[in-house]
Amino acid sequence: MRRHHSFRWRMAAPVLATCCLLMISPVALHAGGPLFVGGPTFGVDGQPFTWNPATMPIKYRVDGGPMSVAPSGQVVISNAQGITRVQQMLQTWQNVSTAAVSFSNAGPILPVAGFSDGDVSSAPEFAAVAGSCQSGAQSPIIFDANGRVLAELGADPLIIGFSGQCALSKSGQIISDLVLLNGAFQDGVTQPQLDANQFNEAIIHEMGHFLGLDHSQINLDLFLNALNAGQFGTCDLDDLAGLPLMFPISFCQARLDAGLPQLAPDDMAWISKLYPSTNFAKTYATISGTILSSDGQTPVQGVNVIARQLDDSATSKDESRRVAMSVVSGYRFTQNPGQTVTSNYLPCTPPGQRGCPVGGFLDDNSAGDVFGSRNSSFIGSYDIPVLAGASYTVEVESVFGAFIGGSGVGPLRLPIALPGGIPEFWHQTETSFDDPTQADPISTSPGQTIPGTDVILNGTQPTFDQFEDPGANLLRHDLVPMPREDELQQREDT
Repeated sequence: MRRHHSFRWRMAAPVLATCCLLMISPVALHAGGPLFVGGPTFGVDGQPFTWNPATMPIKYRVDGGPMSVAPSGQVVISNAQGITRVQQMLQTWQNVSTAAVSFSNAGPILPVAGFSDGDVSSAPEFAAVAGSCQSGAQSPIIFDANGRVLAELGADPLIIGFSGQCALSKSGQIISDLVLLNGAFQDGVTQPQLDANQFNEAIIHEMGHFLGLDHSQINLDLFLNALNAGQFGTCDLDDLAGLPLMFPISFCQARLDAGLPQLAPDDMAWISKLYPSTNFAKTYATISGTILSSDGQTPVQGVNVIARQLDDSATSKDESRRVAMSVVSGYRFTQNPGQTVTSNYLPCTPPGQRGCPVGGFLDDNSAGDVFGSRNSSFIGSYDIPVLAGASYTVEVESVFGAFIGGSGVGPLRLPIALPGGIPEFWHQTETSFDDPTQADPISTSPGQTIPGTDVILNGTQPTFDQFEDPGANLLRHDLVPMPREDELQQREDT
């Protein structure tokens, strides 16, 4: 839902046992850290899209209707109460001391053609307000008090809320965004219901997207174990402490209900990296490197990389589960660099009309995706902000295959299986046949960048098989001459 580009919705996960019934967007995501990354023609090449730090606070506008209404029509959460809760949700991000981000309520949603009563309560009114967001005129926060708007849009009723970046600038900045809250989850009647902390966390997650954050994958086994057991709602405290609020699926008890801060270390690290305050360099270090195939040369995009703090045996807590930060390799690189092979395939008319591209061919992918760099040094690279002063291990794993579309993690439209299929840790003597469980600690200090933490994957297929070469002789047709017609006839006669 951005200027000059198609709509893009980021949806909070449905709850508990229904957590996997997400509405899926067909548009690829761009990073396990930032949501959008600039390309050579739009944004700043290889850099995340963010709100302009020089024009803080970020101005938003709020729906004039109630936040939640029961099926009987009784107001459950008034407009004033809803505005207060929105302010508190945004304050969660603003309170991160290492991030320079702030917000300001600019007043009610502005009237536009098709919307004038102050309360966005139908799909046509939503479309009108969304159009003004696309134009960059306002960043609305919409109260779908009884779920009617979502129902009229044909959306899954189990969606708690969603956000969509409406307009991005060529200079690499977010211009406007939209957030919708489904008040049916708070009406006390419609099932399932969420407690206030659960609901708030889902919307704070959406506000993370509002700020330009993508999903993160840490402690995935916690989700997989719950999924396999069919038991959702109560998670181990060490695992929950390290589970990002920006994890694609909501399936545990609310962090506040468990006595934990609303944001996990990964959430705070990445919002700080996107919007660093003066305290950022005093608090964080950066671990960086490249993920490589077994040949030690070919970079691999789309691998989830996690830096985990070493466990402190002197405490009863497991710091390796509680304090972890991640990113997906190649998050700065595009998921679609383009190709010219099909640029003149499947002609259509009239060019530029009724779904026919201006070039007059349906399969013209010459330019590729507008997002993501074409700088090949970014293909398998990663850089992770970590709390300084501690030691970390670095590990790699696949992005979960079901995390696609609106639940996606990383730059690729579809996750890839980890090449070689062997999750492993980094250690100082990396090879393609090493012990994947061997992990060497990485010490950190404030403001430090630790480069060269490269992981060579085990068991990947060779780049070229025994019948191929790196390309130097591909055009030498004389190496495999075709038989002449008279030779073929002689072979047939014999």
